[in-house]
Amino acid sequence: MKRVCLAVLILLAFAGCVARREPVDRREVWRAIQAPAAQYRLDPAFIYALVAAESDFDARARSGDARGLLQIKPAAWATVSTRAYEPAVWDWRVNLETGVDYLAWCRHALHTRGHDSDRLLLAAFHYGFDYVEARDFDERRIPRPAHPFYRQLWAGNLWPLMPPAELGGENPGDGRD
Repeated sequence: MKRVCLAVLILLAFAGCVARREPVDRREVWRAIQAPAAQYRLDPAFIYALVAAESDFDARARSGDARGLLQIKPAAWATVSTRAYEPAVWDWRVNLETGVDYLAWCRHALHTRGHDSDRLLLAAFHYGFDYVEARDFDERRIPRPAHPFYRQLWAGNLWPLMPPAELGGENPGDGRD
């Protein structure tokens, strides 16, 4: 009996250590992207692909010190938000909003330095603006991210993942500007 109780206690202790996935409905993500994308004049399908590449729509995703849907790190968060990083980073809507704010900040920072490259924007978002700046904004000195969606984005396909069609995810060949 003591062994059974000990085994149960060990299992319960480890159960709290296992990260659980918390996938967010892709249609909800697509809807939530629309307002900030319009505000910053960013392609919502581009942002949608970033969510897929960064977290596979998992609100509890974590890699190193990056967290949530858009895998935002504390330094990037602090660049665009006055909210405390924890626990707000785990609210997928706040994470998405803050991530899009940071994406727009990166685009503006690149533009003010004379760089309007989609690749540099991706790199600044993925690796951090300082990382890209330390490489003199030279795309050849920045490794191509490993994720397949990032590779497609890097190659110029800004629609590597079709958004939910029933919610207005149009094919870029359908006359979208």
